[in-house]
Amino acid sequence: MARKRHRPTVESLIEVVGRLGLAPNAVDLEALRTHLELPEFGAEVEDERVARALREMRAARAFAETGIPALKRTVPVLRAAVAKDHGIRWSARISIPLLEAGRMDLRIDAAPDPISAEILSGMASRNDPTHRLDELRAAVAEMTVRTSRDLRKPVDRLRGQILADLREVGADAAAYLEHMDRSLRSRPFSLNPRLARSLTDALTPVRQRAKAVAREGSRLRRLRDQVGFGAYIEKFAAARRLNRRILFHMGLTNSGKTYAALQALSAAPTGAYLAPLRLLALENYEGLRERGLRAGMVTGEEVLGETDPTHTARTIETADLTRPIDVAVIDEIQMLSDPDRGWAWTNALFGVPAKTVIVCGSDDALSYVRRAAEAANESLEVLTFERKSPLVLLDEPVPLEKVEPGDAVVAFSRRAVHENREILVARGHRVATIYGALSPEVRRAEAARFRSGEANVLVTTDAIGMGLNLGPLKRIVFSAVCKWDGVEERALTNSEIRQIAGRAGRYGHHDVGYVAATEATAIEPIRAALAGAPTAPAADTRFYVRPDLTAIRSVAEEMRTPSLYEVMTHFARATFYAGSPFQPSALEEVLEIARTIDRARLPIEEKFVFSVCPINRRDEIAMGMLERWSQVRATGVTVPALRASLAGELDYQERTVKLASAYLWLSRRFPETFDDVEAIRQMRARANDAIEHHLRQTATRKAERRTRRTVGAW
Repeated sequence: MARKRHRPTVESLIEVVGRLGLAPNAVDLEALRTHLELPEFGAEVEDERVARALREMRAARAFAETGIPALKRTVPVLRAAVAKDHGIRWSARISIPLLEAGRMDLRIDAAPDPISAEILSGMASRNDPTHRLDELRAAVAEMTVRTSRDLRKPVDRLRGQILADLREVGADAAAYLEHMDRSLRSRPFSLNPRLARSLTDALTPVRQRAKAVAREGSRLRRLRDQVGFGAYIEKFAAARRLNRRILFHMGLTNSGKTYAALQALSAAPTGAYLAPLRLLALENYEGLRERGLRAGMVTGEEVLGETDPTHTARTIETADLTRPIDVAVIDEIQMLSDPDRGWAWTNALFGVPAKTVIVCGSDDALSYVRRAAEAANESLEVLTFERKSPLVLLDEPVPLEKVEPGDAVVAFSRRAVHENREILVARGHRVATIYGALSPEVRRAEAARFRSGEANVLVTTDAIGMGLNLGPLKRIVFSAVCKWDGVEERALTNSEIRQIAGRAGRYGHHDVGYVAATEATAIEPIRAALAGAPTAPAADTRFYVRPDLTAIRSVAEEMRTPSLYEVMTHFARATFYAGSPFQPSALEEVLEIARTIDRARLPIEEKFVFSVCPINRRDEIAMGMLERWSQVRATGVTVPALRASLAGELDYQERTVKLASAYLWLSRRFPETFDDVEAIRQMRARANDAIEHHLRQTATRKAERRTRRTVGAW
């Protein structure tokens, strides 16, 4: 007998909310379901119970907006976390000094005792932060005294261990104390029966690291200072002078975290938005201009807008680390862990000189951001954002023949995208296409075709995970759950699945987003990811960094060599000592390019610029072009514009766009050599037009042929 399928509880709630006279998109349905403690599927609920729950949630929301801030000002040790269902979880932050001298405090988060909990509940229900306030203060003070007394033995034990460490490191005690102080201020502990053991487990490696820092030899310090990372944090002098405040807007796709950050950016006198993609930089540059701000845009290839902007949208590699501003927004902070580009997020996180730094991204980056704030001796506040519309995973597979208008089919290679595209076109769909090899301009045009309805289905890679407005997208269909990452074929991480799936059901367009897979075997990995399963921890959690020109010069002078390959090899071997928080960013590819660029008789600084030029390093033709360009630069003549044919195939036009972009990137560094900029821009525009024309022409052509054959048969 077939198993009975239950409809999602959210659908039942939508009907009840409608009967109560409310629009479904005006209610956080997932929060309502959580508040009512209902299962995801099959639950029915009475109208009165829903109405009562909505009143309770409104009251809690009102107290969260006005009462909690007022209460925190009068009882600063209180901490409040507002849950998804608008319930409030309280704790008290208790500080216990470990040493009489210095700032070293052990911070304990304790749940309120019954008296405090009763008073806090009464405050919330009345939305009155003054209700029995004196009693609350007295209860919290008593709880602080009691907690300190109960923890006396484990705290005395820890204090004794720290004093023994200080005697051991001797003259380097200041370095030990500084490291321990930063660590303790970023690590609150929860009061529970296992706290004594937790203190030992958590702080033993911290003490060991503090001793290692204190004992570093002076010769090693000099070497690291010489190559630029011994005092990596301090080298960002403009940022260090500001005593920055870091806010982490943490949440899933479609949770409003970036929107809230951009609101804060727009309200600030000066600021910058740092984007992972040129496409995102362009969209937010246009958004800043629409708000009436004096805005500019900077990417590796171009500068647009005002000559002296108050607000700038940038690709993250072009972040200005010298000019102080009020607010900086760093988007997609989880890219810190990317071996190729992670160095740019590391630089921005440690070095952007903004009074307030707002980082946006998934919870995978929390440990990185916390360690960065701790190391830079800066405050960190984490604001959690919940997704605004629920995601529902379909239990049955959705093969390509069952794809519907409004769907996006996701694959993980250019070849797979085009195969899916041909199948869908043959079935009568009008298809828009997005993948990484397409330029930002073409990706934006294809997304616009899907939004407007000119195309009714999207086929794409994970390129849709960032930077595209895909308003009508209702359902994501995974055609695979593994990808080639440049080294090996591997399963998608839970974070990657959530990032892609989260594009379904955009808030304001749909009440619910749906997720599916073409194969039944892919459903369970997707289910685990959407249920919040953490991504497996990386084997190496150090920050990716890349040497700058100062580091390159220093090592070249030390080694007395003009060879970029030798300098980079020495850098990778000597700079990252045991225990370093840093690791070199994708140096294998840079080393291979360095070997090629060394053939040109150029200053080592110029060789380094060529080595990091954004070009397809796996394309022999592109690599040959880069080598010729470096040779031309060495001879002192100019590099003419490329010659390209509009009759070339799709992959030829894609290569043309990438080479043109590399030329424009180099023109910003060497304008006297790469001076045919206008011709290159026109050539790139023609190639983009040819790509878009091809995608439009083939989006329906096979369907038309199929229709003609069918008519002829009749």
